[in-house]
Amino acid sequence: MESKIIYGDCIEEMKKLENNSIDMIITDPPYTTPIISGFGRKRMKNVADLSIQEQYIILLKKEFERILKPNGRVFIFCDDKYYPSIFRAFYDWNSSQMVVWDKGKIGMGKPFRKQHELIFYANREPFEYIRNGYTFATVMKFKQVFTKDRLHPAEKPIELIRELIKGFSNEGDTILDPFVGSGTVVLACKELKRIGIGIELNEDFVEIANKRCILPKQGERRSGK
Repeated sequence: MESKIIYGDCIEEMKKLENNSIDMIITDPPYTTPIISGFGRKRMKNVADLSIQEQYIILLKKEFERILKPNGRVFIFCDDKYYPSIFRAFYDWNSSQMVVWDKGKIGMGKPFRKQHELIFYANREPFEYIRNGYTFATVMKFKQVFTKDRLHPAEKPIELIRELIKGFSNEGDTILDPFVGSGTVVLACKELKRIGIGIELNEDFVEIANKRCILPKQGERRSGK
């Protein structure tokens, strides 16, 4: 198997992957806090709609469990609103932890301005993640990608992705990102001698990821785009 970017819906494309063929998943799915306008004036949080996100995570988890090897690991970037849905979905796995990515710079918000994102970690069966006596802190400090340099609005720093890959996988492992965006995970995999597989529904980002990772195009392009 070789590194590749697949154009298509991640649920449908994951169904084409073989059982027990993936060692690790690192991904950053789209997430939003449901908000509606009441009578055209008042903005209200529609908490019940979080169940839609949770059902989608359950669908993802079903495919994750099929394609991951028995000791497969998962990293999912999220925020504090999305984290409980992910935690509930993966509650029956062997273990899980919350990791904080400290971006080193405050963003928007009030009264507290966010300086972090969350990373949900879980493994199906025990996995030895200690490398040369080194373990990981629950707060990982990596500068975010500068806005002017981003190829994707939610692009993650490749240094952070490299650290996760080096710590939780071995050379030759196969790593999947079902929401690959601009291809950071696949690029880091190539640099670290892993096999990276990315899936992306946005055709523009597929083009960017392929060029960035210098990969051949995979699958047929849809007409009208």
